[in-house]
Amino acid sequence: MARDAIFISHANPEDNDFVLWLGAKLSTLGYEVWADILRLKGGDDWQRKLERALRDQACKVLLVANDYSVQKQGVRNEIQIASDVAKKIGDHEFVIPLRLEPFDAPFLIAQAQYIDFQKGWTRGLEELLTTLDETYRVPKLGDASASLWRDVQLLHAKELSQVHEQLISNWLRIEATPKTIHYYNFRPGILIDLSQERIRNAPWPATPFRRGFLSFATLHDLQNHFGTDFPLLIEADLEVSMFLESGWPELEINQWDARNLFSDLGRQATEKLFEAKGLVAYELSARRKAWWALLGVGPEGKVAFQWGQFSGLRQIQGVSEKWSMHWHFGVSVAVRSSPIQHVRLFSRLIFTSDGQEPFHNVKRMHRIRRSFAKSWRNARWRDMLLAFLHWLSDGQSELRVPVSSNEDLVLALPPISWTAPVSIPLEAETTEPDMDDPSDDDETWPDHDVEYEEDVEYEESDENYG
Repeated sequence: MARDAIFISHANPEDNDFVLWLGAKLSTLGYEVWADILRLKGGDDWQRKLERALRDQACKVLLVANDYSVQKQGVRNEIQIASDVAKKIGDHEFVIPLRLEPFDAPFLIAQAQYIDFQKGWTRGLEELLTTLDETYRVPKLGDASASLWRDVQLLHAKELSQVHEQLISNWLRIEATPKTIHYYNFRPGILIDLSQERIRNAPWPATPFRRGFLSFATLHDLQNHFGTDFPLLIEADLEVSMFLESGWPELEINQWDARNLFSDLGRQATEKLFEAKGLVAYELSARRKAWWALLGVGPEGKVAFQWGQFSGLRQIQGVSEKWSMHWHFGVSVAVRSSPIQHVRLFSRLIFTSDGQEPFHNVKRMHRIRRSFAKSWRNARWRDMLLAFLHWLSDGQSELRVPVSSNEDLVLALPPISWTAPVSIPLEAETTEPDMDDPSDDDETWPDHDVEYEEDVEYEESDENYG
């Protein structure tokens, strides 16, 4: 029997969405694909067919890899079988891990070179297709497999309803920017290594450039911080609108780099605002930060919010008796100048034992996050973000982010929303009550004069909420 199939090993049902997406893409391109999600009919017969495909038909095994999936017994069984097959056919690169998240590779595939899907599924697919086609010469068989995957997609599809639906994103439109960006340089003789630390600790956003730095802040705002040991010179000024449109030719900054520098300054400004509001930073991977409120800083009860048709009550921190810990909603921030100028917020969860100190074990934090919030739906994440922003902005229609003593980035609230011409009816779900989910499903929006307790390369995948 010819070995001409691609076998996808994954955690079921946790990674089904990714496998449906990947399987459909590969099948459309003509590859024969086997995966557990294809099990249209239950029973032992399908399990035997699946194992037979792995043992006798697979030319490559794609392992959907994250910290959870590689610990699941079914996946580990498939890794063991794949390892046996690899020895039998003499292919030391039989298993190709697809890294969706950081993971500890099982011993049997510890030396396998992974393909990175963590920075984006499309980026990972591009690298995978190059690897399958150019490196391993995996054969294509036509559209027979594509037909099967099309049937699977339709099985999971829902019929569209011709009813308009209001959707909301995690993008905050930038309504106003500072007028001018300045290039500061240090007088000759200043040690660059020493100046870098002063730049990082500047009271206003500043990003290093050449021997100096770029900033929206005025000389008056900065000179006291740098002091007489680091005397500053303003070498050049430019309107921010021109900087974003054309870069800064005199400083050899092209448009792409100009927008990245603007993003860095905007991120710094937003994080300084978070810090001024009493939020603290939790270090994530790739030097990113999640900003969250300690117990006693953020609101302990439910936060009431109302922006247009979006209204509700939602906690953004609480105590889980079931897990014996505190949970805290937080956000990471990224600033973009395209396709429109906006600040993008990514929802996070931080866990503490006492409401103050996050768990130090990053892997433990990751495992808890996956298990604790696995039943949460988009509506809850959306409402938590809206409640967080309502508390952060004191219920105002804008959030002003200082970039100097007299200028702000002005962010419009609530996040950008739009109306979709169709909607997907949601089926009624029967789930066990979750005592750690303080839902507002059984409560009504209070009167408007209610008082609520009030003590609160850069790209990632988009997170939009319906």
